[in-house]
Amino acid sequence: MTNRHKKNKAPDIQIGQGVLELLSSAMYINPLTLFREYIQNAVDAIDDAVTNNQLASYRDGRIDITLDQNERRIVIRDNGTGLTNKAFATTMLTIGDSPKRDTTARGFRGIGRLAGLGYAQQVIFRGRSTGDPDVMEILWDGHALKQLLTTNTHTENLETLIQQAVTVTSRPAHEAPPHFFEVELVKPRRITNDILMNEVEIAVYLGQVAPCPFAPAFSHGAEISNLLKAYGHASRTYAIYINDTETPLYRPYRNSLPQSAKLTNTLHTLVPFTIAGLDGDPAAIGWRLHHDYLGAVPAKSGVRGVRARIGNMQVGGERLLADMFAEDRFWAWSIGEIHILDPRIRPNGRRDAFESNTHLDNILHHLRPIGADIARHCRVSSQKRNRLKTFTTAANKIHNTLGILQQGAVSRSFTQTAQTDITNLLADMRKAADFAIFDTQEEQDRLTRQLTEIETEVAREENSYESTPFAHRPTKLRPAYQEMIDLIYSCSTNPATARALVDRILERL
Repeated sequence: MTNRHKKNKAPDIQIGQGVLELLSSAMYINPLTLFREYIQNAVDAIDDAVTNNQLASYRDGRIDITLDQNERRIVIRDNGTGLTNKAFATTMLTIGDSPKRDTTARGFRGIGRLAGLGYAQQVIFRGRSTGDPDVMEILWDGHALKQLLTTNTHTENLETLIQQAVTVTSRPAHEAPPHFFEVELVKPRRITNDILMNEVEIAVYLGQVAPCPFAPAFSHGAEISNLLKAYGHASRTYAIYINDTETPLYRPYRNSLPQSAKLTNTLHTLVPFTIAGLDGDPAAIGWRLHHDYLGAVPAKSGVRGVRARIGNMQVGGERLLADMFAEDRFWAWSIGEIHILDPRIRPNGRRDAFESNTHLDNILHHLRPIGADIARHCRVSSQKRNRLKTFTTAANKIHNTLGILQQGAVSRSFTQTAQTDITNLLADMRKAADFAIFDTQEEQDRLTRQLTEIETEVAREENSYESTPFAHRPTKLRPAYQEMIDLIYSCSTNPATARALVDRILERL
């Protein structure tokens, strides 16, 4: 007897409103992320335009962000390949599927274009491609969509909801560019001091996450660009302008950055590195910058942390790779980037982390020795600063003490104690100067010279301290004067102020 298996017909499959609700309102935590999503699509379109001979080079690509404060509208336009009139509606209304999947394109899930729906009343897409007679337009009514999602009885599927919230139109191209794409956000929400309309905040954000060029004045920019040149998308940068500024957005890296109100941190030594994948091919290429390691790099600099990028667009934030450091605090002392080359390592849907797999584990494994080396530099720098502080503090104390003794107004007991203090301070200076931690022989020699000069001055003055200011005073009163001067110095917290006071007293006497 033959066993027969009956294949049952699959039930009807419904995609409910929750998917659309998730994509249009809950996908991204940071509102500025919507700019990243549209910039990501724009640079992919520019690359396609180069492939299709619509642009001679990706350097001819241009992305313009227009913020109209009066009308409260945001327009992001690129001169990439655009979409043909025929494919426009189908492509723009396909959710969660993209022809860019399994390609080198940066966006591949087909969901990022809906990022604006959670932050604007309407989102309008427009575009055309070379040879098209019309400009196609699709309007998503975010306000209507939210009402539909709130009031419907859950009987309508995703397709039905979209049909009620979307309008597709076309108009003659006339003076429109031959190929372009733009997204317009109408009446964006006023979030956190109206951040979506804040030119400065947008520029700071995109300067970090978008594939912007390095500033011309950044001395390591050309070297980093040459390092990445052989790796296609990793090296490509694009001109992004906000409100027709004369210069495009630049990455935030500079030759120096303010560490505090009084200190400046200099970025001086570039260290490139390559990480091999499990199959031996390069899985990532990166660089880090040694600097003065004066402490944690200030957050407002926009450069702290070893940051991850794919297609020269940042994945996650400054803390994404913090686990490469055995001690958490040192991630904030680091400055660098790692460009992921292995296509098997992909960002998650929100692009705030990577999808976990063995290839990512391999990258993290190779980053930990780099983290350990950065931590070593941090510790060495901290020790060096402490030694220099000890040296400088001791030198200042010796100079102040010599000045006091040169006045000749203190008692012999005070003089002997001061000489003992000078001897101990000189020992501290010798110990600090002999510490094998300084970067250059020149720096070591400078400290040694300073120490020799102070030792010579101490030896010269050692036997010349006499209480001459009181020679014209009665002998029996001199100990009282000396005791008074001793008390002034012993009780004062500011030696320089005390010396000035004693000088005035001696003048009066």
